[in-house]
Order: sequence, then structure tokens, then C-alpha cells
Amino acid sequence: MKRERYFRDELWRMFAIYAILPAVLFTFFCGILFMAVLLHGRERANRDYLAYVTGRVKQTVESCEQGIETLAELPQAVSGPGYVLERNRIFQIFYGISEQVGYEPKMYLVDQGGRLLLSNKEKLPSYLNKRQDVEWGIYAAMDARPGQTAFRLMNGWDSGASTAVFGRWVGSEDGNGRYIILAVPGSGLLRTLARSGEQVAVTDRYGWAYFCNNGLFLTDSNQVRPAVKEAGAYMRLDQKTYFTSENNLENGRFHIYVMSDVQNVLTSLVFAGILVAVALLLMTAWVLFQSKQVTERKTEDLYKLLDGMELARQGNLERTGAIDRDNEFKMIAEAYNETITSLKEQMENNQKMTELLALAQTKQLESQFNPHFLYNTLENIRYMCKLEPATAERMVFSLSKLLRYSLDGSREQVTLEEDLGHLNNYLSILEMRFGSRFEYKIDIAPECMQCLIPKLVLQPMIENSVKYGFGNQLNLHVELKAYIHEEKLMMICRDDGVGMSAAMVEKLCALMNQKEAPGRHSGLYNIHRRIQLLYGYPYGVEIRSLEGHGTTLVVTLPAVAEKNVHSVQGDNNDASGNDSGR
Repeated sequence: MKRERYFRDELWRMFAIYAILPAVLFTFFCGILFMAVLLHGRERANRDYLAYVTGRVKQTVESCEQGIETLAELPQAVSGPGYVLERNRIFQIFYGISEQVGYEPKMYLVDQGGRLLLSNKEKLPSYLNKRQDVEWGIYAAMDARPGQTAFRLMNGWDSGASTAVFGRWVGSEDGNGRYIILAVPGSGLLRTLARSGEQVAVTDRYGWAYFCNNGLFLTDSNQVRPAVKEAGAYMRLDQKTYFTSENNLENGRFHIYVMSDVQNVLTSLVFAGILVAVALLLMTAWVLFQSKQVTERKTEDLYKLLDGMELARQGNLERTGAIDRDNEFKMIAEAYNETITSLKEQMENNQKMTELLALAQTKQLESQFNPHFLYNTLENIRYMCKLEPATAERMVFSLSKLLRYSLDGSREQVTLEEDLGHLNNYLSILEMRFGSRFEYKIDIAPECMQCLIPKLVLQPMIENSVKYGFGNQLNLHVELKAYIHEEKLMMICRDDGVGMSAAMVEKLCALMNQKEAPGRHSGLYNIHRRIQLLYGYPYGVEIRSLEGHGTTLVVTLPAVAEKNVHSVQGDNNDASGNDSGR
């Protein structure tokens, strides 16, 4: 007996399934949930900060464009300031722009020749020096679209101090227009957006950085790294993991990137997960060790009981070993011993009763053939006594031999050869009754002759064909065949009679499986019931029929030959393996 399949292993399996596994799964899902909450919080903070930066950049752009629009409408800004009041009005508008932006940008009014007319700074920066040989930059953009605000990101490629420049060329009636320019350094705007833990980069449409609070995300030429531009929700850069979000502003004029470092969160979670896993492993090992020690002590008596039960399962109903300890298992062992003793006595009594009952049922079923045979045959003799007395005499002689055979209760099983010999008595009666209207053919394989079958099995098969086969037709042909297939004796009785409908066949099959004998078709039921009692499933009678095409009975028995074969003597000398009649 494999004890590993029993109590100890079941206890370990139960502990693993209902204690360790739930604890591991609970810890795992809690860790996943905790990580998801942390990452969701960082993601939400990242997106909130992106919205904040986008709003500030958008406010700066709109304030500068609106300020330039207002300055362009002033005559003083177009024809040049001359007096203090005019200069004050210009600076009043400029400081209003500064309040909206949040810090003071740089304002420049420059004439057509590139000379500084008015500014809050002492001189023009180098990127605003107008050169005739340069066809790009902010001046080229303003000249290309007079009366409209132009934008350029200046000085991002050499010094790293990028500046967003907004400007407009405004013409005048005297032909001398002015350039109105507002410059917003990225460093000034970055100071108003400072927030710990978040990395921000703002670029133009070409990737040149306007401002960025972490040089890690920029190349040496002050452009944003390709990894940032191509990143999805998460980005891996220099052995760190960042959550990344992006937004576009002013039809792609500005690209805003916000990066949140989540490497510390992931590292902390991994470290915490390792600690929890190690703790679970140590706890599991300790509990398993303790449970093994306890179960080995407690299950010694149980295994004694299991050994006895295994012997009982194999059919050996012996008493189990004695248990010395005064515990529950001793009480179970004593009760088990008493149960086994009682069971053995009950099984012996049941076996005797079953044998007596089967013998009684078989004898009862055999006896049901006698009145049935007698009634049908005597009815035929009554007609023949009037028509052909000599034929009636032969019928009486055949009937007497048939009755003597059926009333012989010394044997329950006979050889197929012996039962076939007595079948000829019944066939002779049918021939004398029906004359040329009845024909039969018998085809028995030689190896089947010494097989044991229940007595009086063949005769009811022929009788069923005669009784239900003629119907309204004049002639009937019956064929009886026997052979051995896959260690089974197959006996087939086939007729060309009127047959039966599918409903009738289904009804007969239902009657065959009843425990009580039906009023009609008792002959087939008796054969099937006797076979079931003697041999069990799957042996018995099978009915096949098609209306207008005859009926076939298939009787299946185990192919068992008689060990001590006695020759058939006396009246059975006329039996043969292949026979036919009219």
C-alpha cells in the first residue's frame, strides 16, 4: 500500500492549498495592487504637471501675442517714441504683459535698419543683430509676413540659453516701420515651473530645447534625445525607468515632455517583494517541518487501520492489528474488527441466499415453457386428429419426447448439439402442421456443437418466428445459424415473415428489461431472463426487425465448451450441424 497517498500527504496538500497558496496569492495581489496604486499616483501627478506646464506655456504665448497686438495698434510704437508720456504708455503695456507671464520678458523696438529705439535692456542681444546677408531668423520671418506675429526659438544650438522670440513688422505712413519684439528666456519660465520629482522639457517642432530642468534628456547640441521623443508610457534611460507624457501646443509650435522617475518605486517594490517571499519561504519550511513531525507521530496507528482496510479491499477480511495506545484510533480499530467479523458472516449468508434464489428463479422460468408448449402443440393435434390421424399420432410421439426433455430438471445447461437434437422434435411438429408452407434451414458451425447453453433456448426462437412471422402471408422460411465470434457464441434466428414496426421493436426491448414476466412474448423474456441470471451482462437476447422484411433474433452467450462431453444417445441420434426442411 502506498501510504504517501493518504493522510500525511493529504494534510500537507490541504495546508498548501488552503493556507500557503492563499497567503502567497494574497501577498502577491496586494503587492500588485500596492504597486498599481503607487504608479497610478505618479502617473496622475505626471499628467497634472503636464497640464500645468502646458497651461503656463500657453498663457505665456497668448500674453506675448496679445501684447504685440496691443503695441502694434499704438501710433507711438509705429512712428517712434518722442516724449515721456508716449514711452510710459508703451512700458505700461509691457509691464501688463509681465504680470500675465509671471516674470519680466525682454522688449525691443527696432527700426528698419536694425537700430534699437526702445527697450527694457541696454542693448540688443546678438541673435537680434540684423544682417543683410542672413535670410533666416526672426527678422526674415517678420519680413515674410508683415502685420502678423512671427515666432522663432533663438540661441538653442550654441549657448544652451534658448529664448522664445515673438515679433511683428509694423509699417507706417512715412514708410519707416518698426519691429516689435518680445523675448522670453526659457530659464525665466523654468523658474516659475519648478517642482521636485518631475522632469520637464519644452522644445520647438524641430526638437530644439526651449528649456529643460535635466540635461540628461538633451543631446550635446541642445536637442531632446530620440529616446524621449519615441517613448511610450514608460521609458528606460541610463538604467532608470521614467513615466513619460507628452503634449503639443500651438499646432506643434511647442512640444512639452514631462518625465517622472519611477525607478525608486520599482526598486522599493522589488526589494519588499523579495523580503516577503523570503519570509513566506522560511515560514512555510518551518510549518511543514513541524507538521511532518506531528503527523508522523499521530498517523502511526492510522496506518495500521489503513493496512487492514487495504487487505479488506483486496478481499482478505482479516482482523487488523491491535492498537496499544488509548486513543480514538483504538476505538476505531475495535469497531472495525467487529464490523469485519459481522460482514464476513453476512456475506456468507448472502452468498447462500443468492445461490438459492437464482436456482429458484431459473427453475421457475424453465417451468414456464411447459404450459406454453403444451397449449400450442395440443391445439395443433386437435385439428390433425380430424384431418390426418396418422399425422396426429406422429405429432403426439414427437410431443411426448419434447415434454420428457423439458421436464427433465437434472441439468440447467446442455450442449448446443443436445438442444438442437430436441429441437428437431418441435420442427417435425411444425412440418406436420404447416406442410409445404413452412421451410427451415439450420447452419451450425462444428466448433459450436459442444458449447454449453441453457436448456430449451433454440425452440422458443423458432416458435417466435412461427407465431409472429406468418401474419397474412402464406409461406414462411426460417433460418437458424450459430458461430463463435470473439469468444462469444452467437445464435441467430432469421425469418422472412411480416416483421414488426419500430414502435413494436422498442416496446419488446422495454419488456425484455422488466423484472416481472410480461403477459405476452413470455418465451423471449424467459430466454433473456435466464441468460441474465446465469451469465449476467452483456449476454442476452437482441431483437431486430423491419416491417415487411422479417425478424431476426440474436442470442449471445459465452462460448464455453463442456469439459466432460457425453455422447447424445437414444432419441437424440438424429441431431446434425447442418439441416434443412420443407
